[in-house]
Amino acid sequence: MHSLNEADKRARLTIGLFGEAHLDRGIGREAICLTLDHAFGDMGLHRVDLRVLSYNQHAIRCYTSCGFVHEGTEREAAWVGGAWHDDWIMGILADEHYERRK
Repeated sequence: MHSLNEADKRARLTIGLFGEAHLDRGIGREAICLTLDHAFGDMGLHRVDLRVLSYNQHAIRCYTSCGFVHEGTEREAAWVGGAWHDDWIMGILADEHYERRK
């Protein structure tokens, strides 16, 4: 969690799993859900958002399974591998998280 805005009760989530051996094991999903429990519980946040490169479908599936929704696209925001790529903004609200965790 970073970019904490106490007045607006929001923060940004960043996570990375490096190495193919760590993918498709539920590690990221579990870490995100526990982090959201803390963000919306102990920290009292209302909103958590993140940014993800649009080609990272593996991460997007994970974020979606955790309740994040695609809120917008920043077109050609990142120069990666010799090409421009879109950045997706995804977010989740406290009540959405609690509804999913019932």
